Amino acid sequence: MSKKRFIAVLSLAWLLLTACVSHQQMQDQNAVLNKELKLVRLELYEAEEKIKSLDAELIKLQQTNTVRNEEIADLQSKNTYLKNINLKLSKNIEQLSQNIEQLSQNVEQLNNDLQKKKSIIKLQNKVIRLLDDTKNTIATSLKEEIEAEEIELVELEDTLKVVFIDKILFDSGSVEINQKGQKILLVVADSIRANKDQNLLVEGHTDNTPLSPALKERFPSNWELSAARAAAVVRFIQKVGQLQPERLSARGYSYYRPVASNKTKEGRHQNRRIEIILGPSM
Repeated sequence: MSKKRFIAVLSLAWLLLTACVSHQQMQDQNAVLNKELKLVRLELYEAEEKIKSLDAELIKLQQTNTVRNEEIADLQSKNTYLKNINLKLSKNIEQLSQNIEQLSQNVEQLNNDLQKKKSIIKLQNKVIRLLDDTKNTIATSLKEEIEAEEIELVELEDTLKVVFIDKILFDSGSVEINQKGQKILLVVADSIRANKDQNLLVEGHTDNTPLSPALKERFPSNWELSAARAAAVVRFIQKVGQLQPERLSARGYSYYRPVASNKTKEGRHQNRRIEIILGPSM
C-alpha cells in the first residue's frame, strides 16, 4: 500500500471514529436535555397550577374584600347615624341638665317663697293676736266713747282702724288736741307701746265745707288742715305716748275720701274724722 493511500485510509478511519464519538455525545446531551426539558415542563405545569390556585385565591380574596368593603361602608353609615344620635342625645342631655338646674332653682325659690309665706303667716297670726289684744284693750278702755259713737273700731284683714269722729280729738277750727283727745290717744299708745311689730298710721280727713277766714290765714285749704291734724296726733303719740318715731307716719286726705255724703249734716259729721290704722311693721 502506498503511503498516500495509507494516509487517506487513516484519515477516513479517523473521521469515522470522530463521527461515532460525536454522535454518542449528541445522544447523551439530548438525553440530558430531554430530562431537563421534562423537569422544566413539570415545573412549568406546577407553576401554572400554582398560578391557577393563586388566581382562585385572588378571586376569593377580591370577593372577600368586596364584602369587607360593603361591611365597612355599612359600619361607616351606622357610625355616622350613631354619631348623629349621640349628638342629639348630648344636646338633649345638655337641655335636660339646664332644665334640671332651672327646676332646682325653681324648687329652691319655691322653698324660699314657702318659708317666707310661712313666716308671713306666722307674723300675720301674731299680728292678728296682737290686734285682737289691742282691740280688746281699746274697746274696754274707751267703751263709753264707742257706745256714744264718737269712736269706731274697724277690724280688717291684718289691720285695726280706730276712727275718731268729728270733735272728739280737736275742737272746731283747731289743730290742737283737746284734753279728752289726749287721754284717748294715750290709751291707744299704751295699748301698742310694747308691741314693736305694730306700726301706726294717722290719716286726717275733713268734710267739703270751705275754711273759715281765721283758718284760711293758717291753712290755704283742707289739704293742709287734714295733714296738720294728722301730724299733731303723730307728734303727740311720739312725745307724750313715747312711741318710737320710726313706727309712726301721717297723711292728709282733705275731703277726697269721704265715708258719707257731704250733702247732709250727718254725712259731714262722719267725714270730719281722724283714723289711726294699726298694722304690722314692714
